[in-house]
Amino acid sequence: MSDDPTKPSGDGDELEREIADALGDNTVLEIAGRELLGTTQRPEVEVRPGRFHEALVSAVGKQDVFLEFGPRTQGVVPAAQFAELPEPGTRIKVFVEDFDDKESLYLCSVRRTAQAAEWDGLEVGSLFAAEVKAVNKGGLELQAGVLTAFLPVSHIELDRVEELDPYIGRKFEVEVIEVEREKRRLVVSRRGILARERDQRRTDAASTLGVGQVVKGQVTRIEAYGAFVDLGGVEGLLHVSEIAHKRVEDPKDHLEEGELVEVQILKIEEGGKRISLSKKALIEDPWDAFVRDHPRGQVVPGKVTRIASYGAFVEVADGIEGLAHISQLSPVAINTPKDVVRVGQELAVRIHEVDYERRRIGLSLLTERGDRLTDDVADDDTIREVLERDRPAEPTLGDILKKALGDS
Repeated sequence: MSDDPTKPSGDGDELEREIADALGDNTVLEIAGRELLGTTQRPEVEVRPGRFHEALVSAVGKQDVFLEFGPRTQGVVPAAQFAELPEPGTRIKVFVEDFDDKESLYLCSVRRTAQAAEWDGLEVGSLFAAEVKAVNKGGLELQAGVLTAFLPVSHIELDRVEELDPYIGRKFEVEVIEVEREKRRLVVSRRGILARERDQRRTDAASTLGVGQVVKGQVTRIEAYGAFVDLGGVEGLLHVSEIAHKRVEDPKDHLEEGELVEVQILKIEEGGKRISLSKKALIEDPWDAFVRDHPRGQVVPGKVTRIASYGAFVEVADGIEGLAHISQLSPVAINTPKDVVRVGQELAVRIHEVDYERRRIGLSLLTERGDRLTDDVADDDTIREVLERDRPAEPTLGDILKKALGDS
């Protein structure tokens, strides 16, 4: 026994040795903590950075959540990564990012865990909502929870997009077109979604539209071949040949973008994908109106627009021309219409005949009896003078005798 009564007996030393053997390198507090968490017997585990591991939440602080993977193997996760802080004793799955030698702690993340869960459910064709966070070369960078995705510029809209900055902060639905989990590569598209929505609108609109129906629409785009008109969710084409009855060189001379126009539906094809429209169908044909209001034999004012070898073309109304044949320009025979009329000359003409099938109007500068209709053309004496001047002289009797004697 010890001479010092204040020291424990030898039995006490032996008890201390037994306790030390039982604790090993652990403290009583550590064992007590694991007793409370129900983990008094935990096997050794191998923790590797870059992998997922399951851990036990041992403590929760203001800045960090502390984990325990096994005896003498601790980790930490920033508390800010949790939407709701876990309770001590909860088992969670984390991604081990790295090991801090100074603190002897594994640095972990639950965001990577959530991200992996998101990745597991992705495949080509998957749809999800995302927010545009930044502009990248050739497209947009999107964020959807913990996922990041790339939206190529060619897949943002149905038509090409020139300016990308206005899209920052916008939220819309996208569709997965490429996914590589190992490389964490995710490419999405919005164009396919918009195309399907457009087709559905076309189908719905086509069900309410019919050939021959008169509708109002807004001009959305003008091209050299015509104008596109929005009919309320579906577009139709107003071809250049259907804008007006007269020839249209440039549709922009007749229409403006944003203008509200009334049109008639000529055709609906491919379930509403192709709708043909007409504006001139709602306007009376000026040719029909002219021949109705100006019967055969009536004298009308006109203007010479062109001269051909066979006659002169005369405009008798806006966009309406008739032909005055060379035989209807003068009471006497002439060599060319230029002997009688000139381009730009204004004169009176008589409606000589109307060909309804070929939509042609025959004009005349003569009366029904064949006299000159007006003094706007060269007079008869002038015409005869021109003809006599250009006509070869007739041989006299003396000329004939001289030619006969000479031949003999």
